Amino acid sequence: MIGNTSNEITCDAVTGLRDWKTFFRDVERKIAGGIRAHVIFIQLLQLKRVNRKYGLQVGDRLLEDIGEYLEKLEEGYIAYRTNNSRFMLLGPECSQEKADVLLGRIRERFEDIWPIAQNGERHEVLAKAYFIHFFLEPKDTENDLLEKINHAASVFRLRERKGILFFNEELNADMLHNRYVMEEVRYAAEHKTFRIYYQPIYDCSEGRFVSAESLIRLIGRDGTFLSPGEFIPMAEENGLIDSISWIVLEKVCAFLGAYPELPLKSVSINMTGQQILDPTFIGRVESNLGKYGVDGSRLRFEITERTITEDYAEVRKVMSYLAGKGIQFYLDDFGTGYSNLASMLSLPFEAIKFDQSLIGMMNGTDKGLRTISLLADIMHENNYYIVAEGVETADQVRLAHERSLDRIQGYYYAKPMPGEELVDFLKRDIRHTYDETGGIL
Repeated sequence: MIGNTSNEITCDAVTGLRDWKTFFRDVERKIAGGIRAHVIFIQLLQLKRVNRKYGLQVGDRLLEDIGEYLEKLEEGYIAYRTNNSRFMLLGPECSQEKADVLLGRIRERFEDIWPIAQNGERHEVLAKAYFIHFFLEPKDTENDLLEKINHAASVFRLRERKGILFFNEELNADMLHNRYVMEEVRYAAEHKTFRIYYQPIYDCSEGRFVSAESLIRLIGRDGTFLSPGEFIPMAEENGLIDSISWIVLEKVCAFLGAYPELPLKSVSINMTGQQILDPTFIGRVESNLGKYGVDGSRLRFEITERTITEDYAEVRKVMSYLAGKGIQFYLDDFGTGYSNLASMLSLPFEAIKFDQSLIGMMNGTDKGLRTISLLADIMHENNYYIVAEGVETADQVRLAHERSLDRIQGYYYAKPMPGEELVDFLKRDIRHTYDETGGIL
C-alpha cells in the first residue's frame, strides 16, 4: 500500500498543482480500483540556469505556465508538481498508441519557447526536459514507482538525458536485474562473501612474477557471476563501497598471513580517495597487518589521480606515514585523465601503472611509441618503476621490453585467479625460464 488515504488535497505553493503527497494518494486509489493508469514523469533540466539568468521571479512564472499547460493538456489527466523541477501527470488507462501520441505532443511543446513577461520585460525561455512514462501495475507500491523512475532516470543519464522513455518490459527486466545485483551486494557486504582474485605481475629484469594485484569478485547466491564493472558502480551509488574496501583489505591480509612463503614481494589493493582520507584508514591497515602477522612491506595500495585531487595535503600525509612503515603506493590508471605531473612527482609513489589505453598506443604509430618512451624516461628519472597494464599479446610484451617498462600485468601471462590457484601457479612458474621478451624457454 502506498499510504496516504486521507481525502485532503495538498498543493504546491508556486503552481497550485497537487503535490507529491497527493500524487501518491491518487495513485493508490487508481490501484485500488484496478485501473492501469498512465503515469507521465517530466524532469526539467535547466531550471537553475533559468533562475540564474533571468531571476527567481521568471523561474517561478515559468513553473506556473508549465503547470497551467499540463493541467489543461488532456481530459482525464491530473497534473502534479512533485519537487522543484519535476512534474507528474496521472491519467486514465489507455492504449500504448494514445500514450505515445500524448507524449509526442508534450515533447513538441517543451521544445518550443515559453514567453514570460515580467516587470515590463518579455523573455523567451527554454524549458528543456526529459520524459518517462509507464502504466501502473496492480501490485505497484510507492517504492516500486520510485524505483521505476530512478532506474529510468539513470538510463537517461547514460543517454545524456534526451527524449522520451517508455518503461517497457525490457526496461523493467533491467531494473529487476539491478535490484537482484544490489541484493547480492548487500548480502555479500553483510556476510563478507566477496571473493578475492589475484593477477600476478611479471618483472622484466628479474624474469619472474614478483607481485600481484588483488581484484574483487562476486558470485551470487544462485551461482551467477556478477561483473565488477556492474556491481562496483552500483555499490558506490548506494554507499557500500567503503565497507567493501575494508573487506578486501582484511581478506588480502588474511591471505598474505596464511602464505608467508608466497614467492611475491607484495600484493596490491585498490583504494578510493574516501578510504585514504578516512580518519580510521591508518588504524585499520595497522590492525589488519598485526592481526594476520603480515609485514607492511608486503602490502601496496593503488590509488588514482582523482584520489590525489580530493585532498592533496592529507593524501600526502597518509602516504608518507605508511611509506615509513614499508607500505608503498602505485598510481593506478595513469593515462586515462589529465595528469598533474607536478603533484604526482612530489608524492611518494613506488610505481606508475600505465593504463591499457596507453599501452595500446604501442601498437599504433611511431608517435605513440615515442610518447610511451618519453613518459617512461620521465618516470625512471624520478625513480618510479612502471607497470604496463592490460598486456595481451607477445608483440606488446616485446615492445614493453624495448621501451624499458619494468613490469607487465595482463592476460598474456595470467588471468586473475583465486588465492589457492595463485599459490599453485607460482609453484609451477618457479620451473620456468623466460627469454628477453617474456616467452618461456
